Amino acid sequence: MVKHNLKIHELMGLFLLFIGATWLGLGIYATLLGANRLLMDFFPPLSGYELLIFPIFYGLGAVLLALGRIELREALPGKGRR
Repeated sequence: MVKHNLKIHELMGLFLLFIGATWLGLGIYATLLGANRLLMDFFPPLSGYELLIFPIFYGLGAVLLALGRIELREALPGKGRR
């Protein structure tokens, strides 16, 4: 069995950072997809419910990134970690 130095809250912080960045990436993708749909004549324009997707992605992504940074701030650098 390999001993590792990461504590549970550090793993949770890294996981939250990963998920938060993924949600922000999905928000950017959805924004660009929606902008392209507005420019094309083949699809009907976006409705009000589809426009609510963008703040949900950005808001949730930002909150998860902030929580991940808070969890990782508690990590002590160097060999003296316990």
